[in-house]
Amino acid sequence: MSEAILVLAGLLTLGGLASLWRAWRHWIRGWRWRAGGHGGVGVALSALAVLAGLAAVDLAGYQRLAMEAPVATIRFQSVGPDTYIADLTTQAGSVRGYRLRGQDWRLDARVLKWRTWAALLGFEPLYQLRRLSGRYATVADARSQTHTVYALGRDRGVDVWLWARRLRLPFVDALYGSSVYLPMANGAEYRVSIGIDGLIARPANAAARQAVDGWH
Repeated sequence: MSEAILVLAGLLTLGGLASLWRAWRHWIRGWRWRAGGHGGVGVALSALAVLAGLAAVDLAGYQRLAMEAPVATIRFQSVGPDTYIADLTTQAGSVRGYRLRGQDWRLDARVLKWRTWAALLGFEPLYQLRRLSGRYATVADARSQTHTVYALGRDRGVDVWLWARRLRLPFVDALYGSSVYLPMANGAEYRVSIGIDGLIARPANAAARQAVDGWH
């Protein structure tokens, strides 16, 4: 979908350059009013091209969302009381370890869905992982213990999510955050997927299933 926006940015750039060229031709011929009109159109098209390009760069940080697609695998190793190293492997192939405090882990994502007519033009639903954090089972621990949270995604170019929320863009059908949390345990491994309703996490080995069975 970001490719389609880049094509749009290219077309706007060509239109802007053509208008600016006409403005220059009219100016040197002394046709000031015509030059001003074409110049204004050229500047406007060029500005729109820049915005479209920045939006495409930002959307490149999102992944296409299928009916249900794998997102990540996360595995835990206990390194102390209520302290774990979480090895997160994303569908893109990146692997990184995070030190989490608490009894549970939580993964957050953003989801963008487009209106039907936009989907027909090739705009597919997108998601972006945003945060991984530790979570405490009790309110008392949540208030008193150390919190750990890590950013997984970052905004690049124009933040489409922010502007879509502020401007209520007509081609955006839904913008929502989705999160999932499950217990941490030594050796536990979970597989995370995402569907049209958001994130889904499932135990991937015996240690994770045992942790979920005893979860409360």
